[in-house]
Amino acid sequence: MIAYLNGKVAVKGENFVIIDVSGIGFRVYMPSGDIARLPDPGGETKIHTYFYVREDAMELYGFGTESGIEYFSKLLSVSGVGCKAALAILSVLPPADLALAIIGGDSKAITRAQGVGAKIAQRIILELKGKVDTRDAVGTPEKSEAAPYSPSADVSAINALIALGCSPSEAQKTVTQIPAEGMSTEDIIKEALRRMSNGI
Repeated sequence: MIAYLNGKVAVKGENFVIIDVSGIGFRVYMPSGDIARLPDPGGETKIHTYFYVREDAMELYGFGTESGIEYFSKLLSVSGVGCKAALAILSVLPPADLALAIIGGDSKAITRAQGVGAKIAQRIILELKGKVDTRDAVGTPEKSEAAPYSPSADVSAINALIALGCSPSEAQKTVTQIPAEGMSTEDIIKEALRRMSNGI
């Protein structure tokens, strides 16, 4: 029903914001990372929203990108995962990182979320592994902010490629052949996958 809100940030809380849209304040629950990226109170913003309705409540959940809503919905489809747990997971694992954790079977990464135990994390991986596109794990300009290159970006890229099914030796060999200066981790992963698919 409510696809997005376009208005001014009135309040920034720990896990929610209030967005003033033409004098009406909408309370929106958001991952902490998305809240941090919003402008200070008084600034204009647009957030994508998920309208959750149950018998005793109607709540709005917001995300900086459409991929946030996509993965929020995926998490809610898992038995035993509610809005609070889904929001907690996306607060510690943005969509690209969550996709990587699911593909790589990294339940420990998911249990970093408050209130999410090992059994729920394993269930998320089991139920969503076939529903996650490997392209989500490397991110796109729309879905994730690329971090500047640093030497650790090579290590992160190698670990990501291994999680995507590459052998450690193949991942390391391919990444070390890429002139990565000025490239983000996501860019390195994409270039490595391109080279592998072309047999370079």
